Amino acid sequence: MRKFRVRPASTLKDEQEQVLALVGQNFARVFAADLATLVGAEVDVAMAPVRKWSWDDLLATLPEVYCAARLNMPPLEGTGLITVEVPLATAIVEKLLGGPGEAQERTEPLTEVELSLLGEMHQRTAGDLAEALSLVVATKPVAARQESRLELIRAAAARSLLVAIEFDVTMKSTVSASGRLRIALPAESLLGSLAAFAGTSAATASLDVTGRLGNCPVEAAVRFNETTIRSRRVVNLAPGDLIMLEHRVDEPLTLYVGETAFLPVLAGRRGNQKAFAVVEAANTNRKGVAAL
Repeated sequence: MRKFRVRPASTLKDEQEQVLALVGQNFARVFAADLATLVGAEVDVAMAPVRKWSWDDLLATLPEVYCAARLNMPPLEGTGLITVEVPLATAIVEKLLGGPGEAQERTEPLTEVELSLLGEMHQRTAGDLAEALSLVVATKPVAARQESRLELIRAAAARSLLVAIEFDVTMKSTVSASGRLRIALPAESLLGSLAAFAGTSAATASLDVTGRLGNCPVEAAVRFNETTIRSRRVVNLAPGDLIMLEHRVDEPLTLYVGETAFLPVLAGRRGNQKAFAVVEAANTNRKGVAAL
């Protein structure tokens, strides 16, 4: 039996969550490609909402059989944690051993062979995290070997805070397998960098930090306002049918970076390419045009 703890509500500021969303979306893109290469199968990675935990509460969520590795992030202080749901971990192991990649529930600890194979996945996770975090701060995450007992993996004060970015991972092979990957980062070291990058701290982000934004690819899309229609209408759609959008023709569209609404824009063309014109810049009054 384990003592159940209620997770406190997140106290992250909106600006910090938005920056973490950008980091998480970039990680999802890179990790999906990296894991697909490792297992030789198509992989989808979708980001879940950001959460804030204490170290003790996070450990209390681990099942009796778990797959977790400590995460050191020099030069940042503190210890993080990488956890993978066991059915997904066993599917990855089976795929690496030449099997179909079927997920398995386990009641006994993972074997030495399984731990060794999963160590490669943990190190790739750490490397992809470093690339995603380069948007905010330079760090060199290193994943330690998975520990088999909570007493050994407990590497921080019980009430020290962690920021967890979580992902739903689906591995598509002969047999599909899915599960959640959680990366818990030491909050005290990270939140200052998030605030500086978002421009909400007393100190301004250094040019060395913000300059890395230009080297970090992010997904951008221009969208109309959302429109609600009945499911029956969707089922009966046929070529030539029209759907009225809840979007006035003189109203700007919205530029999204990942899933975060960023700027109002106007759609248009430049030469033979579709383009959008920024009509309200975030930190400047100048207008710009970017090709899609």
